[in-house]
Amino acid sequence: MGTQQSARHDADRIGALAAEFAGWRIGRGGSGQWWAVRGNDLVRTHDVEELRVRLHEMTAGSRYPTESGTWPD
Repeated sequence: MGTQQSARHDADRIGALAAEFAGWRIGRGGSGQWWAVRGNDLVRTHDVEELRVRLHEMTAGSRYPTESGTWPD
């Protein structure tokens, strides 16, 4: 996979995660780690699927309202 194709693939993944987890800033660092930050919460991992799982766990017990303005259970 070429550099541009890899970058497009990462951008697609970031867009999908950002849509799934409103309120989180999501990216991939130069070290290859995926990261997400919201307020004082930070998650970093080398695996994008692990990032998704950890964000689901953190969002379930969130101190922040969801996109609709309601608080999660």
